[in-house]
Amino acid sequence: MADYILAVDQSTTTTKAIIFDKQARLIGRYDVNHQQIYPRKGWVEHDPVEIYHNLIEAVRQVLKKTGIKTTDIIALTVTNQRETTVMWTPDGKPAYNAVVWQCARGESIVRRPEIASERDYITTATGLQLSPYFSAAKAAWIKENCGVSGKLMFGTMDSWVIWNLTGKHVTDYSNASRTQLFNIHKLCWDEMIIQLFGLQDVAFPEVHSSNEVFGTTTVGGIFETPIPVAGDMGDSHGALFAQQCWETGTGKCTFGTGGSVMMNIGTRPLMSKNRIVTSIAWGLSGVVEYVFEGVIICMGDTIKWLINEAGLIKNSAESQTFSEMVDSSNGVYMVPAFDGLGAPYWESELSAMICGLHRNSNKYHIVRAGVESIAYQIRDIVDPMLKDAGIPLKELGVDGGPTNNAFLMQFTADILNTRLVRNSVEELSALGAAYAGGMAVGFWKDRRELTALKRVTDDDYVRRMPDVEAENLYDGWKNAVNMLIQGSKNS
Repeated sequence: MADYILAVDQSTTTTKAIIFDKQARLIGRYDVNHQQIYPRKGWVEHDPVEIYHNLIEAVRQVLKKTGIKTTDIIALTVTNQRETTVMWTPDGKPAYNAVVWQCARGESIVRRPEIASERDYITTATGLQLSPYFSAAKAAWIKENCGVSGKLMFGTMDSWVIWNLTGKHVTDYSNASRTQLFNIHKLCWDEMIIQLFGLQDVAFPEVHSSNEVFGTTTVGGIFETPIPVAGDMGDSHGALFAQQCWETGTGKCTFGTGGSVMMNIGTRPLMSKNRIVTSIAWGLSGVVEYVFEGVIICMGDTIKWLINEAGLIKNSAESQTFSEMVDSSNGVYMVPAFDGLGAPYWESELSAMICGLHRNSNKYHIVRAGVESIAYQIRDIVDPMLKDAGIPLKELGVDGGPTNNAFLMQFTADILNTRLVRNSVEELSALGAAYAGGMAVGFWKDRRELTALKRVTDDDYVRRMPDVEAENLYDGWKNAVNMLIQGSKNS
């Protein structure tokens, strides 16, 4: 049997090819960045053709870098940025650039009376708050504005990648559940919602379990003998699976460009009363499990703003050192609504704000306020999530690049009053999808075998800040957010 499995992680900024061995150890990785396209304020696009070419290059280079033979790879598995929407013609030509999850151009579409009047039905059927964040409004915008006549094919980035690799138009339950077009109760595309968004003439992908074989590929001729494309999960779902949050009440937070807080709620789709969304965690061999989820639009993106636009720090490592240069943010709060705020606010047209500046405020206070905003936004989600679930959260698994920031991890534990557990594997989204694909092709037998492969760091982050101080800081954050929202309504 082959000794390795190849995971492709198509993320917001890069396409990665990652090789794992049977002990779930990361053997090699190669990243290729793609262009971020900003046609106007609030709009974000990617070139899907560029991304697929980058995928081929990443696979070629990771094999070269590791010296692993193509015959030693058992399968290729896919994880991806969610909600980002591609529409293409049957001959494989994109009708338009991919409209990225951060993009708010669909705001006017979700406000149309015929759609807004069905808000309750849409939320109940899909588990998602009506928002341009999800794929439905993005697809409607593309169809109405691309200028392409004839049949169009719809997909999230996994569908686009797998279609190019195999010629099969498919997706998995986790990605389908993030489109706002999929009925999470009936487990099918919702014809009423599809018609509301004017997409009834569009071809939708077949929805499969996350641990299926979808087809075979040579990855652009790199493999002489085609290998299976097996396993598909949205990135946050892959991380949840790799964190082994398989029991009801277990949860994780992925720290990336944006953020995702998820809690496993079992095999029944509970509905939130507090503007938290319900999604499908995954489907394994036909059995679907559900999650509560809250999305943070700007997480690592806030650090990038501090580097690239504000010029206050040179790299992400300085976000920790600058934060530790001062004892507090000195009353400064940053609400990083560069692309609006996600759960539980769902305010897509806000602008970012820094408030609480004093004569003695300096760049260290501002940087610290930016870092602290990440923890506050996580609590904005965790509090209503626990209220909806009616169960405690004993600990929160964390993953992603920003978890290397020890200050951020400790401050998050202080604000949440929850123990944080950091997985020692950096590429958890890819590992989760690899687990699913590996089970599909017999690389791993079942979840019981995977349990022995979990690795966590020795870091132990628990609340060390006095309770009163933590609650006062969080109250200040809520006041800042309310000030921003009310100000936007009055302007």
